Amino acid sequence: MEVMILSNIFKTLGDPARLRLLQLLATAELTVGELVRVLELPQSTVSRHLKTLKEGALVADRPVGAATYYRAVLDSAAGNGGATVREAVGRLVAEEGLAPADRARLDRVLALREKDAGAFFDKIGLRWDALREDCFGPAFHLEAFLHLLPREWTVADLGTGTGYLLPPLARHFRRVIGVDMSGPMLDLARQRLRGEGLRNVELRQGMLEQLPLAAGETDLAVAILMLHHLADIGAALRDVHRILKSGGRLLIVEIHPYDNERFRLAMADRRGGIEAAVLKTLLQQAGFVIVESWEYPNQDRPEHELAPLPGIYGCIGDLMVNNDQHSYAKIAMMPQRTAKKFSRSLHGKVDDG
Repeated sequence: MEVMILSNIFKTLGDPARLRLLQLLATAELTVGELVRVLELPQSTVSRHLKTLKEGALVADRPVGAATYYRAVLDSAAGNGGATVREAVGRLVAEEGLAPADRARLDRVLALREKDAGAFFDKIGLRWDALREDCFGPAFHLEAFLHLLPREWTVADLGTGTGYLLPPLARHFRRVIGVDMSGPMLDLARQRLRGEGLRNVELRQGMLEQLPLAAGETDLAVAILMLHHLADIGAALRDVHRILKSGGRLLIVEIHPYDNERFRLAMADRRGGIEAAVLKTLLQQAGFVIVESWEYPNQDRPEHELAPLPGIYGCIGDLMVNNDQHSYAKIAMMPQRTAKKFSRSLHGKVDDG
């Protein structure tokens, strides 16, 4: 069997045009059209030689859109037999190099390919974002950032609703718990999870002020546009503190105060947003310290049926050290100037912004 393989390899390489073609494909992956331009041979001739090289397992191809790219297969790992001869041919091709004329034409062909690719992006321009979203979804690039966080975490999505966040969380974290007080919402979340085939998510019905989770059960709690729906935000934050492990974190995204009644009714908001300063105080009183906060870009969309849309902001809260918890509760009750001075004495653990 090995003798037949060697015989086929030698027979295949016996034609100078095929050897020249193989040298090109060992240097760059090329299409038939590009090989025609470099070799200055008819397309039928190039295609015939490629067919022979492919039958001899010396060339492989791969489709890219409407084009097919060819490359040389000269390593022993290819597993097609004749490993020693393949490696010898590979060394010979590398040492011999391309003829100067072939090298010059190859460089021109590759430069033209780059130019064509640039022209594609120039032409597609503003359609590029829509094209990527149509192919891969609107959040694939954002989901990648989840992989910066430890996979072994347990994450609770508080006020999960229809489970919009559950699939990206479940694809990364070991265990995810979705909590919502609405049974119909949880039914929709359950359907979403079945459609995604995700089995590491638990759905629990309950109020955020009395979470159906054990003490220290989660590493990260997420409350996205949820707290302004609650009657008692402070009670909810205190219970979030209870369910977090030591070193746990709380991620919040909230709405700035607004007076657009049409928006409030459409979104079923209990209150028209939460002031960032008020939320900060509530977090401190519940035993959290804000370690990071940010503003989202203003969504100025006058054409929206619910315009003007309110702004949103986010923050991350860490559990306080026990020794500092009473001190932070005091800060929340102090006048602003006194609170700033006092907080600086606590090793800079309070964000004074």
